[in-house]
Amino acid sequence: VALVYFFAGTAIVADSFMASIEQITGRRHRRVVDKGTGAIRTQRVWNETVATLSLMALGSSAPEIFLSVIDIVKNRFHFADLGCSTIVGSAAFNLFVIVAVCLMVIPAGEGREIKHLPAFYVTAFFSMIAYLWMAFILRVQSPDLVEVWEALATFLFFPLLIYVSYRVDIGVSSNSCLSRIFNQVKVEDVANDSESAYFQYGCQEVQAPVGAVEIDISVFRRPVKSERLGKASCQYHTEHMNAVPGFDYSPIEGTLQFEDGEDEQIIKVPLIDKKQRCTPSSFLLVLEDADGDTGFCPDDDGGSDAAIVSIRLQPCGPKPYLVQHLVEVLVGADNVRRICMEWKEQVVSAMYCNGSAEEHAEASCFDKIMHLLFLPWKLPTAVLMPPVCAGEGKAHSVSRSLAFVTACVSDLAELFGCVFDVPDIITASTFVALGTSMPDLFASISAAREDPTADASIVNVTGSNAVNVFLGLGLPWTIAAVFWSATGRTAEWESMYPEMAAKITGAGFVVESQNIGYSVGVFCFMCVLAFLLLHMRRKLVHAELGGPRASKVASAIALVGLWSGWVILLSVQTLRWGVKGAGGAESTWGTALGLSVCVAKNPELNTVAEPDPLDTTNPTGIGWADIDIAERAVREPVDADGPTEFVISEILPAVEVGHSAHDIPKENDKETEVHRTES
Repeated sequence: VALVYFFAGTAIVADSFMASIEQITGRRHRRVVDKGTGAIRTQRVWNETVATLSLMALGSSAPEIFLSVIDIVKNRFHFADLGCSTIVGSAAFNLFVIVAVCLMVIPAGEGREIKHLPAFYVTAFFSMIAYLWMAFILRVQSPDLVEVWEALATFLFFPLLIYVSYRVDIGVSSNSCLSRIFNQVKVEDVANDSESAYFQYGCQEVQAPVGAVEIDISVFRRPVKSERLGKASCQYHTEHMNAVPGFDYSPIEGTLQFEDGEDEQIIKVPLIDKKQRCTPSSFLLVLEDADGDTGFCPDDDGGSDAAIVSIRLQPCGPKPYLVQHLVEVLVGADNVRRICMEWKEQVVSAMYCNGSAEEHAEASCFDKIMHLLFLPWKLPTAVLMPPVCAGEGKAHSVSRSLAFVTACVSDLAELFGCVFDVPDIITASTFVALGTSMPDLFASISAAREDPTADASIVNVTGSNAVNVFLGLGLPWTIAAVFWSATGRTAEWESMYPEMAAKITGAGFVVESQNIGYSVGVFCFMCVLAFLLLHMRRKLVHAELGGPRASKVASAIALVGLWSGWVILLSVQTLRWGVKGAGGAESTWGTALGLSVCVAKNPELNTVAEPDPLDTTNPTGIGWADIDIAERAVREPVDADGPTEFVISEILPAVEVGHSAHDIPKENDKETEVHRTES
């Protein structure tokens, strides 16, 4: 229950973290693109592809990355299954389960197709390379050992992914290496054959009259072809630059509906008349999401994705004093007032169910109970500075809170595995991975329903999976590898890894990769099947998401089946061969059952070997031969009255190999009894 509660807290804190990330990546700036003509373009500070694969991926994958780093530090820079297995388990859940859910939530009769195929190919390629590279270094290059260069290479794949994605996004030449690899050449945006007109403003910059309380902005629909204009629509909204919404202008948003033959509409933008404005300021009016036979002109500000006009507000009122002018330029009194208002609204909204007093009054009893239950998570997050203050400051403060919550999840997950005797690798790959992926699940469902394409649902999943390995494993593994390379051998390291100590000189970061390598190998194979399924849907259904009910149900069942099969195979492998469990013992459920039956039918076998305190690889004293004994005991019950042969040299050191149960010394043999008791 506590673990589930902390999963909910992780989702709430991660949602606040993503809000601050979106505030950072959503900023725009205006710059001159042609000094000869003076043409100005409004562009986002962050390239969309770079932002998606860096800050946005970091925000959505923050719980897994924090968990992996904390797991390494908490275990004194020794490998632990929890962080690494959560990375792999989260990737499996993202690709199989989240995509399956997105398939099903698309309304009947609709489909979503990937629009930017080069971005999908790049992220899918790197997501496969990430896990193949992980399996290569753990099982082939240096088995059970991660060297410094391998860890650094894993981490440096992250900037390489961003660079390649950026080059493909802005367009690469037909003879470039990138083009040959991905067989995709991105060309400049051209007019779509289905677009018969463009939405355009009369000009790209409007000067607001001093003292005006409203300004009219005309939107034209200009034909590209000699065709009759049909029905069309687009969305509009304001975005602030250095003008402060609520103090310089009133923010607006809405939809423009053009009827047949209509070629002009007017948007009324309300302004706030101020007695004094010390410095010039501006804000943007943006047209987006065109529908119908009309698009946006690639040569205008905003390109083929939007139409943007800048509205400038001139200084007015008495001339400010020097100090007042400096304060206004450096800080901005209106901006400070806006931050305080947003901060207050943020706290008040967290106190009410569904965010407001009106919604709170209409909320059901269940909603109010859930609100009270999660209020301890909402209130501390609301007390932090709002995203409008400074996205970076909000992100830093929330990231620290998220790290604390993730550390609690790590401890609770280990406690869960200890109580239920479940190995850490299974706990992390299933339960913990599912809990930390909840923010991704809800975000992908919302994107699948609202976005006209499947990019936000599928491309973000493949990109997030690649970032999980490059950052979530590359960063902590680099820290651990450098630590052991600089520290050298210690008595603790030699006692924990005697076999590795005999193979190498010095010390290194040892990764027990038997089960990790198996899980990664199976996951990569099933990734190929999932990508083939999406490719077949694109060819046959013409949509990766949605489509006819029968096809999307069958596809969703297939994807969930792949995830279930991966979990089953991993569990069988882990429980069959044994792992280092939560209690630090080398055991499996089948071994425990078999030994219990064996001891119950043979009272003479009630004494087992004392564990060697110096042997940290097998603290229970139970060897692999005992597992075979236990399995045979389960399959072929032992007759306690008959002489049954056992290989029990590891269980009873007093009995040699090949002796029968009748050869065990009798109880009246004092010397043997003392030896057996000590053993």
